[in-house]
Amino acid sequence: MIETQLVFKNEYRFDLKQVTSVLVPYLFSEDDNKLIIVVNAQPTRNYRSSGRLEQILFDLPNKPVANSEILRFGEQFFEFPKLGKFKLQFFPNFYLGKTSLSIKKVLASNAD
Repeated sequence: MIETQLVFKNEYRFDLKQVTSVLVPYLFSEDDNKLIIVVNAQPTRNYRSSGRLEQILFDLPNKPVANSEILRFGEQFFEFPKLGKFKLQFFPNFYLGKTSLSIKKVLASNAD
């Protein structure tokens, strides 16, 4: 069994207000690059994905994007490139309805 630690969990109502992006208030490092991300939503439209997730590098000037992923609904495993400290920014599809987003890091002892 993979051991994880919850680092971010929040609920949103994207159907009440157009939100262009959500910045995850957690600073990840190279050691935190293996993540399980769960998106549960009640979309008012028939979307195939919940939106886009970008890895924004923190230590480099102008915060370049290191990686961009399409987020499906449900649970997904991501392994981001090891490039230093980074934040995650979620760009949701509009009018997703009530949405919960949670991010768990895979603990290093069981990651390999």
